[in-house]
Amino acid sequence: MPIRGAHGLIGRQVVDSEGVELGYVASEDDRFLTIAEGPLGKLRLGRRFIASAGDRIVLRGASRDLFAGLNVVDNLGEFVGVVRDTMETEDVLDSLLVEDEGGEMLSVLLEDIRAIDEWIDLELSAEQVYEKQEG
Repeated sequence: MPIRGAHGLIGRQVVDSEGVELGYVASEDDRFLTIAEGPLGKLRLGRRFIASAGDRIVLRGASRDLFAGLNVVDNLGEFVGVVRDTMETEDVLDSLLVEDEGGEMLSVLLEDIRAIDEWIDLELSAEQVYEKQEG
């Protein structure tokens, strides 16, 4: 588990075991690393996913394997679906593919995710997730 304090992790790149980037550490606490993923948002990532912290933070596996099977809930705490896969753009994690209760596949952008830990916590309501699929 990475050490807080003198060996702070702020500013370090976060990648999965295959080198796919999630972003850079913006802040840290005992339970989460807050990842700045581009100019649009920040994502809280549970420390349980971290394998090592050197020049960069490396996750315990490929993001598609680590996040697959996690439940996804909206900003109201309502169940949206289950993560089935990830999508990358130029070796940067872009979105999660989520299967809803009806079997429909939804693409959820990383910028729309508040936290990844025991489950995926979205910044959006389920209705907004579906609206983004249409647009």
